Amino acid sequence: MAKIWEDSKVYDIARLYVNLCTITGFRGVKVYGKEKIPTDGCVLLAPNHSAALMDPLLVLLINNKPIGFGARADIFRNPLIAKILHWIRIVPLARERDGRASVTQNLSTFEEIIECLDHNVPFCMFAEGTHYSQRGMLPFKKGIFRIAKLAHDQLDKKVYVVPMGLEYEDYFRQLKRAEVRIGDPVEIGEYFRTHSDLSESEIYKRLCEEVREKDLALLNHIPQRKKFNTTFRAILGALALPLFFACASASITIWLPAILILGSFKDKAWSHTVYWAARALQPWFWIPYWIFEGLSGFYMNLIRDLAARGRVD
Repeated sequence: MAKIWEDSKVYDIARLYVNLCTITGFRGVKVYGKEKIPTDGCVLLAPNHSAALMDPLLVLLINNKPIGFGARADIFRNPLIAKILHWIRIVPLARERDGRASVTQNLSTFEEIIECLDHNVPFCMFAEGTHYSQRGMLPFKKGIFRIAKLAHDQLDKKVYVVPMGLEYEDYFRQLKRAEVRIGDPVEIGEYFRTHSDLSESEIYKRLCEEVREKDLALLNHIPQRKKFNTTFRAILGALALPLFFACASASITIWLPAILILGSFKDKAWSHTVYWAARALQPWFWIPYWIFEGLSGFYMNLIRDLAARGRVD
């Protein structure tokens, strides 16, 4: 099986389409701080985790280079799925809740991650250990920092942990804005030298807290939408109803399966991921789907603003 850091022309071509599906699923996607990603050492990306598989898809937009990812180990139980995940540069990482036997299997995965870093391929880990589809973040786990320290000890290179903020204007509705913000990196070797008076466990605890705070500082920057004249919008909405129903009918094989699938999910953080998959499988329906989703958002905002005006009156 190929290594996650090895070049693959098929993967590169597929990634172009994957990125296109990601970008076109939002009204706008902006990436800030690309220049902060170090070029003089190994890079571990540490973003917040709030929207299931949509988060790594946003991370892929930061550059055109390969990026490795870690995912929870239980989704690798099926051999075929495991091969597919490995091909798209994802490796299994067991969590403490999976039991000590599963966690010990991480050692071989750590070796593969360090090999990935040694070949100058960034690796992304969601240090919260699970996604959290609300404003804010869960506490960080120390795994990403343990890997960074192992890489620092084994490789003759600097190793950086780079904070990242992934922000969605709406966690569940489509065609909203999204932002990726990259923060100031933490060089692990320097951090351990600076805090040499602390025990290793205390250093890891402090790293978890400080990098989490850096991530939090990168969130909540998308401005609130502007409100416009509700009477004028109501007239426009009435005129656009025929177009809305026509596009709803034309793109029904995208939005209806997504709604039905999500209806069986308790975890609604998968919303963006499910809609992304539905779009990716049917690119020929993108234009009517965009119009349908855009008008859906328009009508929802109009109803909300009319209700708010009614309460004021």
